[in-house]
Amino acid sequence: MEDFEVRKRKDSDEAWLLSYADLITNLLLFFVALFAAMEVSEVKLQQVQEALAGKVSKHSLREMESELQAYIEDKNYEDVITANLTDRGVIIGINSGIVFPLGSAEIDAKYRNILMDVLTTVLPYAQKYKFAVEGHTDSIPVKANSRYKSNWELGSARALNVRDHVEAVGIPRTKLHIEAFADTQPLMTDGTKTRESDNRQRRVMIRIY
Repeated sequence: MEDFEVRKRKDSDEAWLLSYADLITNLLLFFVALFAAMEVSEVKLQQVQEALAGKVSKHSLREMESELQAYIEDKNYEDVITANLTDRGVIIGINSGIVFPLGSAEIDAKYRNILMDVLTTVLPYAQKYKFAVEGHTDSIPVKANSRYKSNWELGSARALNVRDHVEAVGIPRTKLHIEAFADTQPLMTDGTKTRESDNRQRRVMIRIY
């Protein structure tokens, strides 16, 4: 009888452990489901990994940005090409106001080699990341006699043209796609409309993510 009472008290004392274990399990399942539902970008994931490691990971987006910026500065390409790391990936910005003649999707011949040079530097990253080519335009309507019916078509044509160059350096076509935005995502300006501000809006961006 005494042994029975001891066992009964012991079972009662340990009963809370079962409830605690159930609570921990449920919380774990909740956070796993929450994490799975979140769209965690490669950039943010790498930022967490690098913060924990205390160093830049090999072939990370940050390493790519550093290499691109160093190359662009060394070659004095700053007026034509830019490279920045954002939450959306590494953005290679092509100054379409310089690279493309007004109303045209054909890359000016004197800038083709510059574009190819810069694209070659990201070739080692091609197997790890995807590439999106974004076409943007200014808000000036295309001319009535233009081969393009709208800024949508012009932005798409420029993106397609740049995409061809991206593939030409050896980046697999399965890693590529294009996005056209026309004038729907303008860059912030001081509100003054000038030729320079319009030139800034006419851009093609290669997003690596």
